[in-house]
Amino acid sequence: MIEVSCLNCGMILEMHVKHCPKCDNVIDQQTDGSTITVDIAHQGETVRAALVKLDRELDLSRSDIAKNLRIIVGTGLIREEVLRTLNDLQRRSAIIGFNAEPHNPGAIVIQIKT
Repeated sequence: MIEVSCLNCGMILEMHVKHCPKCDNVIDQQTDGSTITVDIAHQGETVRAALVKLDRELDLSRSDIAKNLRIIVGTGLIREEVLRTLNDLQRRSAIIGFNAEPHNPGAIVIQIKT
């Protein structure tokens, strides 16, 4: 049995629990404010492979306690396709938002949770 702890009250819960029975917080929406960084473009990926990696990392980060996912995309075609995908995800409310880093346009920070 995999266990997680509620970040609000500390109660130990089974992984499948959606709401903490002690404080009623939604477990999937809890965050410690951290950022996970993943490079999806610098191991010889095609655009398609990079988008598959993006999708996988977004799925993984939704079940994690991090608030943000920082993806390294470079400055070429992969970046442009990732930006199109993120615009679509934001329109569908699948992510909260995203921004390119001001001094590093090859890195994009995606806000997963509030």
